Amino acid sequence: MQGSLVAPLALVALALSACGQSAAPSASSSSSQRPELRPVSQSPLTVEGTGFRPSENVRLVADAPHKQVKNARADSSGNFKATFPETGCGSITVTATGSEGSRAEFNFSQIACGSGS
Repeated sequence: MQGSLVAPLALVALALSACGQSAAPSASSSSSQRPELRPVSQSPLTVEGTGFRPSENVRLVADAPHKQVKNARADSSGNFKATFPETGCGSITVTATGSEGSRAEFNFSQIACGSGS
């Protein structure tokens, strides 16, 4: 076993388990992929959804610094991106709920912010 690979994999497994996700690879095909939501960038906060149903309407809610709601539509592969321009610093949870029952969420314990100096 490669020692340099164990620590990063352990961190990924720990982070995913804290969010209620499994780090184990899925044995299912991509057509039955579980919906996932992940950050793509922090400034502005941009999230990417995968595994949603093709053409599904998705309602996204970010809870910080005040509740923000965005709507997206999954493409033919079940993917979408959405941007929240005013998330501030600190903890934030984004929840994506699809019109056909797909659901995913993630939490940043703290979003990094520029110091301005």
